[in-house]
Amino acid sequence: MGTRVALISDSSACLPPDLRDRYRIRIVPQGLVVGDSIIPDGSAASWEMFERIRSNRTLPHTASPPPGEFLRAMRDARAEGAPSVLCLTLSAGYSGTYAAALAAGEQMREETPGMEVRVVDTGGLAMAHGFAVLAAARALNAGADLGAAANSAVRVGARARLIGALGSFEYVVRGGRVPRVVGWAASALQIKPVLSFDGERPQIISRPRTMQRASERMLDYMGCLAGNGNNLHVAVMHSAATDAAEGLAAQVKERFSPAELLVTRFTNVMAVHTGPGFLGLAYYADDD
Repeated sequence: MGTRVALISDSSACLPPDLRDRYRIRIVPQGLVVGDSIIPDGSAASWEMFERIRSNRTLPHTASPPPGEFLRAMRDARAEGAPSVLCLTLSAGYSGTYAAALAAGEQMREETPGMEVRVVDTGGLAMAHGFAVLAAARALNAGADLGAAANSAVRVGARARLIGALGSFEYVVRGGRVPRVVGWAASALQIKPVLSFDGERPQIISRPRTMQRASERMLDYMGCLAGNGNNLHVAVMHSAATDAAEGLAAQVKERFSPAELLVTRFTNVMAVHTGPGFLGLAYYADDD
């Protein structure tokens, strides 16, 4: 990809490092607030983060990148000769990241009249957002201009879906995503809930009692919505569950033979909402 259009995303996209590097995608880190400190996403190992959480009574909070972080990435792109910037963020329904990027874009235009800056909310989370970023990157790599690349991201973002299974309810309860009484009941029954993340709040779509059964339900759910065939793109995501993720990926490959199959880890800022043991699938289907 040349330098005509610089591509920026926030770290919640959970992009595999090799693809992020191949397409020269600039990543603005989300923040993890621990006490009075803000730890940038990716600056600490997952095991270290979970150890710190276990030793504290309160769960760390997450923080959207300030506009200055996006502005820094845009300035770096300009310094390297890019006359245009495409900045893609996760869903505004879950985060203030989109608003921060918009503010940075306005300032960048004021600083550099004539520089084209476009900020797009992909509407997704994790690799549902990541697939939209990859779609834009691949379009740019094939010679698309800023507008066409943005349209590719919007098109894939509208199709991409995300489902996941929690190893426990502890972290979503502590983070305020579900009522405490629901989490207590689920823990008592040893439920491994399968959730869909299509709206502004996750919705429980199944309540199996083992992760094996949860994986089966995720595969069934994906099959019903995405269908089968060579036009399917799938990302298996996990939080401190490498072996389980590889096993789920093998099942995806055997059952669906997707056109693309990725395995990637949740970043710390994403993992703090789910806890260790999370397994998820992000997926979309190309045009027939």
